[in-house]
Amino acid sequence: MARNKHPEETVAKILDVSMRLFTEQGYEHTTIQDIVDALGMSKGAIYHHFKSKEDILDQINDRYYENLEWFSDPAKLPGRNGLEKLRYAFRHFLTDPAKREVDRLAIHHIVKNPKIALLTLESTFRDAAPYVEGLIRLGMADGSLPGVTHPHEIAEVLMLLTNVWTGMFPGSREEFAAKLRFCGEFLDRFGLPVLDEALQADALNYYDQVLQDD
Repeated sequence: MARNKHPEETVAKILDVSMRLFTEQGYEHTTIQDIVDALGMSKGAIYHHFKSKEDILDQINDRYYENLEWFSDPAKLPGRNGLEKLRYAFRHFLTDPAKREVDRLAIHHIVKNPKIALLTLESTFRDAAPYVEGLIRLGMADGSLPGVTHPHEIAEVLMLLTNVWTGMFPGSREEFAAKLRFCGEFLDRFGLPVLDEALQADALNYYDQVLQDD
């Protein structure tokens, strides 16, 4: 059998088609066989690159971040200091249409699917928290976050509050808004005033467009 000389193109095609099917049919209602049929490939070709449907979804999410130049190089992140850069990053993830589309694919299935929930937690600690910690340390160094004393711990707490507590268990709009206010006040006490009123307004709009049940 001929070897695939361009595996990266195959992976990209699988991700593109899978995302289209997840969007059109819903993640839970899309099977590996649906993806195979849409691609015209064998199941073996799919499983050569991906372990499962959950793995495909995880890599769709990873690809989004890989395409953000400033995610791999925080120096390119807009903002005059660490606090401004941190707020910009959160605002981008809340308002960017492409990110919202990725989130819509999985957000309502995370709690129902233990595998996706575990992937979300792993990604939170493996990727998101260290990135946020770097921006917090930058803010400590440039004077924009002088009140932070435990950057590693507060970065993990911030991501747990935003990715898990409010992201996976948003509740009603009123409950979500109350959680946002609490998060803002809680983080302020530890020297991290990232969730200002403008960012909380963006988060409420994100709730309306992504988190709210149809």
